[in-house]
Amino acid sequence: MTTIYLHIGMPKTGTTCLQKALFNNRDKFLENGYLYPMCGIKHNAKEIVNRYCHNTLAHCLMGLEDKDNTLSISIWEELKTEIDFINPKNVIISAEAFTSFEIFYQPETLAKIKDLLKEYEIKVVIYLRKQDDFLESSYCYMVKLGACSVGIKELFNEYQYIFNYYQILENWADIFGYDNMIVRLFAKSNTKNHIFADFLGVINQFNNKSDYKVDYGAKINVSPSGKTIKMLLLINNLNERVLARFIKLDDSYWSNYQNFMSFLSDNKTICKLVSMLPNVLIDDLLLLPKEKEDIMRQFQELNSQIAYKYLGQKDGVLFGDSS
Repeated sequence: MTTIYLHIGMPKTGTTCLQKALFNNRDKFLENGYLYPMCGIKHNAKEIVNRYCHNTLAHCLMGLEDKDNTLSISIWEELKTEIDFINPKNVIISAEAFTSFEIFYQPETLAKIKDLLKEYEIKVVIYLRKQDDFLESSYCYMVKLGACSVGIKELFNEYQYIFNYYQILENWADIFGYDNMIVRLFAKSNTKNHIFADFLGVINQFNNKSDYKVDYGAKINVSPSGKTIKMLLLINNLNERVLARFIKLDDSYWSNYQNFMSFLSDNKTICKLVSMLPNVLIDDLLLLPKEKEDIMRQFQELNSQIAYKYLGQKDGVLFGDSS
């Protein structure tokens, strides 16, 4: 039976770097018995986070790819056709969208995924990052995208469910089986400075590491500085509270707006000028040390359960002393 390694995220754990490496090494992976399917990948996607992964599979289950929702099943059928035609020993599917949207926190949605892939053995792979770091990185991404105009603590309060890693793991384990869960920690000590190297170990390919060509120094989707994010947040607020009253904010407008925000956040000259602003006017911290401690304390017991149950760590420490 073909084994599918279903990599579901979490977001902001080096997923785009991993997916680009998987995509660029498709031929070599296939030689070694691993298929990284083309079905479900939208390589011409505007956002880099969607160019090398299978997020389209998740989007179709949400009805995002087709207004009539006719693709929700057909694209999965196309995926199975590709797998069955090539008939590999292993398949790698990677889509952080499976942990990015609330619909995938519902048991019936996960059960549907399992039913769609019932002909295969499924191993669910997930990387976890310290909740405070994950919050800061996610916040930076959403502000940079022009999709957030609230403070970081407001965002945290609205999406607390995505930070409860224990419940996420339990949801997937209830459907796919506890023994089929592969939990890894996103930290430099565990990822050898690049998630791809760690993932090769997960799929039993680490000994073939030299077969794959990867730029381990490349950085993708890097978060801007705290000062830059606060500048972008001010622009988002202006856009939402002022410009929205006078301008029709249609799809074309938002596309241009996101391009503008990307330009601001990626322009080295602008970022350098912003970094020179005195801290008395705007500081670089998105969360104070005490606020980060409070967040980690809130999840300490749940994180300990993950350490015990999913990683076999008797000390119950998931992320080190700060967990």
